[in-house]
Amino acid sequence: MHFKSCKSRGHIYYAVVHSKRRENKIFQEYLLKLGRLDKHRELVKKFHDLLYSIGYTFPSPISTLEIDNVFSYGQELALHKVCEEIELISTVNRFTTKGGGPELGKIVEAMAINRNCDPCSYYQLQDWYSKSALPFFLELPASDLTYPVSLNALNYLQPETTIPVQVEIYKNINRVYGYNCKRLDIDLTSTYFEGEECILAEFGHSRDHPIHPSKKLQIVLAFVVDQKGVLVTHRVWPGNRTDAKSLKPVDRCLKNEFGLDAPRVMDRGISTWENLIYMDRKKERYLVALRAGVKGTKLLAEIKIPMEEWANVGDEQVAASVIKGRRKYVVVWNASVARTNKKEREAKIVKAEKELKKLLESVEKGEIGSRSERDEKIGHIKKKYKVTRYIYTKGSKKGFSFTIERTRALKEVEKYDGYQIFVTTEHDLSEKEVVESYRIRDQIEKAIRTLKNVLGLHPQNVRTKEHVLGNIFVCATAFQLRSILRMKLKDKGIDLSIEEAMRTLESLKAVHIAVGKEGEIHVHRKLTRFDNETRTLIEVFNMADNEKLPEVEM
Repeated sequence: MHFKSCKSRGHIYYAVVHSKRRENKIFQEYLLKLGRLDKHRELVKKFHDLLYSIGYTFPSPISTLEIDNVFSYGQELALHKVCEEIELISTVNRFTTKGGGPELGKIVEAMAINRNCDPCSYYQLQDWYSKSALPFFLELPASDLTYPVSLNALNYLQPETTIPVQVEIYKNINRVYGYNCKRLDIDLTSTYFEGEECILAEFGHSRDHPIHPSKKLQIVLAFVVDQKGVLVTHRVWPGNRTDAKSLKPVDRCLKNEFGLDAPRVMDRGISTWENLIYMDRKKERYLVALRAGVKGTKLLAEIKIPMEEWANVGDEQVAASVIKGRRKYVVVWNASVARTNKKEREAKIVKAEKELKKLLESVEKGEIGSRSERDEKIGHIKKKYKVTRYIYTKGSKKGFSFTIERTRALKEVEKYDGYQIFVTTEHDLSEKEVVESYRIRDQIEKAIRTLKNVLGLHPQNVRTKEHVLGNIFVCATAFQLRSILRMKLKDKGIDLSIEEAMRTLESLKAVHIAVGKEGEIHVHRKLTRFDNETRTLIEVFNMADNEKLPEVEM
């Protein structure tokens, strides 16, 4: 007889087998199927105790030494410490009305930390949770975090409760980490659905593939981050929501719910004239890239300074400004962008001309049967390369031949290549400061990429409206925790990305070792060995806790 293990569906199963020979072939007869030993741990311990009680001694002073479990530890502890600092659990519990069962705050923390460590479906959440150190940190048994419990929790995470939660948490963040909000970056994205239709989803403009209309039902999301890249709040709409219509509800929420009057920083998709008028009427402060072109605004005519005397704002860029009322218009000319635009436009025109000349050859060969066929093909070529404004074709009075000419619009558009307009209410900012301040806005674009590619926001795999809204709140909270860790690294001057930091912390594991000695069995927790980088992160993220990280000597 011998003990045999086999792997099935990610689990190790055990059995007692006996080898037999039949017709010169060896086969194994299963005498006793034990299943998963982790299900029989208490039984094994009782068996060891019984052996000790009858005087059985093992060969070594340590009667039994086995790995009881290995838990993911480092990432979970760093994120849990942030949750403790910002009082996530108590805040969620205070603003929600969940009845019996596990605390909603603890469930939200478990979900948000999972998104940062190993995003999985809510069906798989319990299995991941049981292999992490979170049950120890949260004092929430894995058996309580079932699939129905997880889905039910999403029903309570609706805007009427999550907005007050976000307001309180952001106040806690400002208080705990000692800073005030000085700017609010606002941007939109979209995410799609797989499978069955969701009541929130609509067909609309895809932010992932802006050239082509979305072929999937989607929803639109607005996210707001502060100057440190920390998430403030978010908003969700059906998929046919336009960028321009998103500003007012977000702005009202920031002002009325959060009480924030820091400058709003937005891209040209949101910055319509109507929205600028709205913000002026509300006395809001802002810094935006203007959607309108320099030609339509006629600002060049109002700038009396020759371009040679414009302020150098870096990267082959020069700028000049005009103040009109509460608005300061900053006109920027980028030589590199001007060259690139001209080159790309010329390449399109050349390709279109080449195809038009081939079409002309077909006409001369008699391969085109009518003027309508000719005109249809000409229109298709111009539209394909987007050169309708720049190429003029004139059909001859006899036959189907035509001529090809470049229009005056081509030279006109070249005059305005490379220009961009910024508008701000902050008159004390120089042209260079305006440009540099707007560049910082890329942090919200990075935030959205992180939400989609790292935290499991994209695509959505839940269906009901309540579950979608709850799931997006979980993803937003996950990013909020992550952005706080990133802020801590930056504030300490640690030259390490949050992705690198998380990978380092991932190597920190807790090994539970079952040791039997002198009639007793004890389970000891040992942590994997630290290197210098891990010790630095432990200190920066305030993880050195005698109870939770007992082996750290700082």
